[in-house]
Amino acid sequence: MTQYVYGLLHGVDEKRRLVAIRSNKQVKYYYMAKGQFLSFMQYFKDGIFVFLHVEENVRRYRGVMVQNVVSIEKLIAPSGQNPTVYYDVSVIKSGISSIVNLRKYKCFLDFEMSMPPYTKYETFVSEIIQVGYLLCDELGNIVETKSLFLRPTLFPKISERTKKFLHIEQEQIEEGILYREFYDDFTAMLKKYKPMVVVWGANDQIELRKMNMLYSLSDFTIHTQFIDLLKLHKTYFGLKNDLGLFSAYNMYSTEDLDKQKHDAFEDARVTKEVFYWFLEVCNGTRTAKLDPIEKVQDA
Repeated sequence: MTQYVYGLLHGVDEKRRLVAIRSNKQVKYYYMAKGQFLSFMQYFKDGIFVFLHVEENVRRYRGVMVQNVVSIEKLIAPSGQNPTVYYDVSVIKSGISSIVNLRKYKCFLDFEMSMPPYTKYETFVSEIIQVGYLLCDELGNIVETKSLFLRPTLFPKISERTKKFLHIEQEQIEEGILYREFYDDFTAMLKKYKPMVVVWGANDQIELRKMNMLYSLSDFTIHTQFIDLLKLHKTYFGLKNDLGLFSAYNMYSTEDLDKQKHDAFEDARVTKEVFYWFLEVCNGTRTAKLDPIEKVQDA
């Protein structure tokens, strides 16, 4: 369970990552996780009113009774009729809602990568070896799908670790196409439909950029709108830690998925489902089964 607390900032203890808030003539202390504290410490100044969601449980931390901060809702400096708003999660949520409600095509994309061998991996460079995507129109109708393997060129033989993790065999890889063929097909799709490319986490965009460099191809990622759905979830729900794709699916769906299968097309399909459920949350037509409280570890 959480509590909603607010009041005038009374003090900040950077070493212990504590903020003290004065409310109703009382001063109470609240503990923040490292990343959370670093994100907001620039705003912790005299005269700031702080609005927080905190855990109900009170605990002793380095000699002080504290409550863990779950999320920050607002940081405001009063100034007559026009207060200065340093942070307001409702404004941020409105911005996220505007992004996911954009009336344009959407490409839900996922990759699987080659993995290093168990030994002698010092010179290994990973490559994209499996691609999955679903292209949807403005109404969410599927226009095009792709599920294919790519043949790596730096290390043509995939490692036993890769086979075991992805449940694939060398023969499947050898029946695939070269990255350059995928590049031509994918960039043609981007040029025709101009979609936003929705991914779960930043890694897919990073790997695309790396592959373009490896093959001396123009980096189309610079001019493509990528939407990191994981990052949107963390911001919207005030999560401290990353959320797994299948965990996100399970928090929306009444039917839990089994353990993640590490298949690019399946992950792209799940990303699509999660996106449209998240869209409903942003538009107020669905609720998520998510308790954003994550136990804070002392550091």
